Amino acid sequence: MTIKQNRVMNSLSKKNIAYLGFLGILCLISACKGMFDNIEPYASEVIYPGKYDTITAKIGFERVELDLLKVGRIPTSQISLGKSSKTVIEYDGKQMVIDSLVSWINVPDLKQSKLYRIRVYTLDEYDNKSVPQEIAVIPYTSSDLANLVVASPRVLTSPNAVVVDWTTSLSSILLDYRSLAYEYTDQDGKKITGTQGARPRIFAANLQAGQPFQLKMTHHVTPKVNGVPILDSVAVEMPLEISMPTSSTVFNPAERDILAANGITVFTADGVASYKKLYFPVHTNTLQDLFYFPNIEELDLTGGTLFPLKTLDYNRNNIVKTIGGGSYLPFIRKVSPISNENAQTMVDLLNLGFIKKIKYIPNSLGIDHLLKPFDEKGIVEWVTTPDESLIPMNFFLDGKVQDATGFALDVVNPATSYPAGTNIVNPFRVTMRGKNGSFVFVLPKEYRFNIAEYRYLKFKVYMPAKSTFDGIYAPYQRLWPRFMNYLWSFSNESSFGHEGWDSNPDNYRIPDASLEKWADVTVDISHRESSHNRVVVINIGREPSLNFSPPADMVYYFSNFRFSK
Repeated sequence: MTIKQNRVMNSLSKKNIAYLGFLGILCLISACKGMFDNIEPYASEVIYPGKYDTITAKIGFERVELDLLKVGRIPTSQISLGKSSKTVIEYDGKQMVIDSLVSWINVPDLKQSKLYRIRVYTLDEYDNKSVPQEIAVIPYTSSDLANLVVASPRVLTSPNAVVVDWTTSLSSILLDYRSLAYEYTDQDGKKITGTQGARPRIFAANLQAGQPFQLKMTHHVTPKVNGVPILDSVAVEMPLEISMPTSSTVFNPAERDILAANGITVFTADGVASYKKLYFPVHTNTLQDLFYFPNIEELDLTGGTLFPLKTLDYNRNNIVKTIGGGSYLPFIRKVSPISNENAQTMVDLLNLGFIKKIKYIPNSLGIDHLLKPFDEKGIVEWVTTPDESLIPMNFFLDGKVQDATGFALDVVNPATSYPAGTNIVNPFRVTMRGKNGSFVFVLPKEYRFNIAEYRYLKFKVYMPAKSTFDGIYAPYQRLWPRFMNYLWSFSNESSFGHEGWDSNPDNYRIPDASLEKWADVTVDISHRESSHNRVVVINIGREPSLNFSPPADMVYYFSNFRFSK
């Protein structure tokens, strides 16, 4: 190749290289075109900082507390939500900013009884917002408080004194009761103030007879929303104006019949001023009437001889019987204790030194705990009860009143004749006619068995010969005592439910060696002390499943039913 040709070739190579370089740049540019296409849709995306993981509300008075973390209320130092650093609360066009993260917040000044929608979110250092938590709440406000009513009190008045109290709990489905503050001015112009707890009672003395009495009362309560107490206690103002009586003003006693039995005919302060001693029976419901007796000094809570026991009439299945009556018996007590509130007037008069003597049968009225503190002063005479107390036959009831067929017995009471024995008292004879033959002892519904004093029921039974219990009739060699508040067909006789107890009849199987002779039976009822039992059913056999048709009459004798210590 000539020198000229060589130069031409070199020139072409340089041009090709330049051209190829240009093409390469074009390719590179073409290849890079669209390399950011995949992120372009996210170029305007918001970056969210960490958010609170829950929001729940606790209602308060004109405020709410919001919990923001599922782990509960913890210090700020223990909260980590990424780069979040602030908390923002928004509601009703308002905004609150907290320069930290918090596990809960208090939102105040919610004075309107309406629905508030509250948003809570976090901010990071660039003021990026987290996803908000939202909740709708209705606070408890003054308008709700204006409609809140505390139960009205019981008011007792005498010419110069007033008692204001409540006989039942003031807490309810609408509120939890906390305390009471009160204020009044006596007839000497002295301002009297005081506070009471959850069971308030106000005794105001030295008042002007015949004049209006103003009592300022402030109840401190915690209202409830849907049965749940709110966070705050509030004050409910309930002033009370009382028209004070004079000594000739007629009062309305709670136990009018009892006072009348004591000889009272004029129910005024003047009319009862001469009474220094009063009698109250075991069925007394309240001692609040003592408040009306300015000169009372002595109480006989046994009833003395003034009051027969209450009675109860039965008329069913051709059984007609009046139960009860007669003198008080030591195995009887009031079916439910006199409440502390209804005995408080007695306690007041004891504390003031007005009452100097009380006669009382242990556990009879259920106020033993109120009388015990006065033992040291020798005020209370605790009546000694006998070791045993017989059950008279005016409390006996034929079981047919409950079940005319199954409970059927031929009853001869008192027995016209009966097997010889030692100290047999109140014997009666029964002959089985139904397969579940039963008889009953029952108290009038004002009473129950005084099991705190008498822990056992005892009686005697005379069973027939062993041959009577051959084969399928073997169960009839045992007895089945059953205690309850009422017979099944008479549920209206008790407001305490049935409270039934069926003893184990195998514990009351009469041994073969004790047949055809008087055998003693003892039933331990000490575990029934807290019950309101007033009925005992004595069933023969424990209701076996069989076709009851014995070859000969099954005759039993019973006697000496009694309660024993």
